[in-house]
Amino acid sequence: MRWVKWILPAILAINGAVMMLVPAWWYPRVPGVIETGAFNDHFVRDIGAAFLACALAMGWALKDPVRGLGAAVASATFLCLHAVIHLIMPFCGTSLPWPLLARDFPGVFLPAILSLLIVRSCWRRARRLETRMEA
Repeated sequence: MRWVKWILPAILAINGAVMMLVPAWWYPRVPGVIETGAFNDHFVRDIGAAFLACALAMGWALKDPVRGLGAAVASATFLCLHAVIHLIMPFCGTSLPWPLLARDFPGVFLPAILSLLIVRSCWRRARRLETRMEA
């Protein structure tokens, strides 16, 4: 069952790599992205780099929870702040927010939630490892 934790870093890495390598292909294929404004190649690649960095940070923490925990916290911070933006913005418009929140759940809110679960798991593993080393 431990392999399940690797799903989030894998998805973040794939998404980040696609954003960086073929941003014009990625842009119209992700639900809701077109509604955020005109395509900006540089901006999509920048955000892709952030997702790729998050994937690497989460992977490091899963492999080595003691040394990688800080990186996982930074990754989860980005993903959670991204989710907060997607949580607030639907309430700023004139349409009902619920369809937008539902649309964003799998690609924005779920990764943020999973990142927090990974951080918690890594933190617990790091504490257990440090306790063993002290004994």
